Amino acid sequence: MLNRIIDWSVSNRLLVVLGLIAVLGAAGMLIPKLNLDAFPDVTNVQVQINTEAEGLAAEEVEQLITYPIEAVMYALPDVEEVRSISKTGLSVITVVFKESTDIYFARQLVFERLQDAREQIPEGVGTPEMGPNTSGLGQVYQYILRSTDHEKYDAIALRSLNDWVVKLLLLPVDGITEVLSYGGEVRQYQVQVDPRKQLSYGIHIDDIAQAIEDNNRNAGGWYLDRGSEQLVIRGVGWVSAGEKGLQDIRNIPLKEQDGVVVHVGDIATVAFGGEIRQGAVTMTRRDENGKPEPLGEVVAGIVLKRLGANTKATIDAVKERLPAIQQALPKGVTIEPFYDQSDLVEQAVDTVSRALGEAFVLIVVVLLLFLLNIRATLLVLVSVPLSIGLALTAMSYWGLSANLMSLGGLSIAIGMMVDGSVVMMENIFKHLTRPDEEHRKKIETDVAPGDLHPFDAEHDSHGIALRIQEAAREVGRPVFYAVIIIIVVFAPLFALEGVEGKLFQPMAISIVLAMITSLVVALVVMPALATFSFRKAV
Repeated sequence: MLNRIIDWSVSNRLLVVLGLIAVLGAAGMLIPKLNLDAFPDVTNVQVQINTEAEGLAAEEVEQLITYPIEAVMYALPDVEEVRSISKTGLSVITVVFKESTDIYFARQLVFERLQDAREQIPEGVGTPEMGPNTSGLGQVYQYILRSTDHEKYDAIALRSLNDWVVKLLLLPVDGITEVLSYGGEVRQYQVQVDPRKQLSYGIHIDDIAQAIEDNNRNAGGWYLDRGSEQLVIRGVGWVSAGEKGLQDIRNIPLKEQDGVVVHVGDIATVAFGGEIRQGAVTMTRRDENGKPEPLGEVVAGIVLKRLGANTKATIDAVKERLPAIQQALPKGVTIEPFYDQSDLVEQAVDTVSRALGEAFVLIVVVLLLFLLNIRATLLVLVSVPLSIGLALTAMSYWGLSANLMSLGGLSIAIGMMVDGSVVMMENIFKHLTRPDEEHRKKIETDVAPGDLHPFDAEHDSHGIALRIQEAAREVGRPVFYAVIIIIVVFAPLFALEGVEGKLFQPMAISIVLAMITSLVVALVVMPALATFSFRKAV
């Protein structure tokens, strides 16, 4: 089988070169699409369920929310673990599935069970919702919003801009699952009731809340025919935005007492305010001279990448969107990135690239010292980028991620990748330096008639193709078994499971792919290229 492959390669060397060019063209299209990450994502298949329950203690959250949700989640198929955290006003439940479970199938199962869980949770306590489809490495980009005019754009205004402008412009970017806001103050229409006036008018606090809710809605009246026209009947009752909305709330009637209508503004102060804060975000950076420059309070945003999305492509798309976002922001407000995971990815790639470059230089020196022929050395060196390029192409085609572990595997395998080509080229070089008469006698004694496919004397007057063919056949089997042994050595890494498997399997995959491609290069490409490089005996 190996001899037939070598015979075909030498006899159809032009076809091999054309096929190599086609493969390199495919590599040029696929490698730029390769998913680049800093590290392998070792997060298990999990779905998070979050429930906010204002005013409940941790014990009440566990009894009323956490326990009912946990009870229905245990009945799901392929569930390995259900863990939870119950805090004051918050329940966080994590459902962990088996590694073979598709994340979208798992989320669908959880969503269906949440309907049952909601029926067991008391009304008004809280509504459970699934968390974003991301992982521990999903925070790929972070930015801040800051203002140079703090009086015009305070913490409330910056938070509103981030929630209703920046976030809505970032969410359509492919690969983003959520944009989180931190810092600032969430804008609220606050009705601050005066207890003395409330008691004097005999109005309950629930009556005030219900009146505001009832007077903040639109009503539809269907249609009214008028001749050939049809008019839409509707009543507009929504509270307006801005200062007019404050006046709308003040004018909401609560009750009639002694012929006088009591409005919200009669017993309460209505104004804009911020939600009760749990913290703040401040930023200090260094200026061009290296001196600390406090920026004061800012609003921060965290971009979460969807699980399985291309990290580099997602970050690049976010960067392309930033100019449009800046144009949408009012004058005096700027968006500035302060964390970019692509920087970490580039550092990881640079580290591996530097290691590959150093190893490549050492290989050049060793080959020149042992082969003592520039053409033979160049042919062997061609096998290194070919093997790496074909391995990266296969990784891109199968949707595998290139990270520090997988690229590190290529740097580990660079010396092994060149072994097959070195053995092949050294034996070819030896045959080309053998005298013609000795070479003819060796073919007559070692090679049976009809085993080879020599070219006609017209095309191979010096018998070079025949020599290359014979030399490749001599070492074809040893090269094949040597590569197979190396692949078998790394095979146990594929048996690892859990975090260990996700951490080390990318390295094993890249090494195995690199060794397989190096074997193809040694058995198919090297003999074909040698027939073009050596036109006569050395």
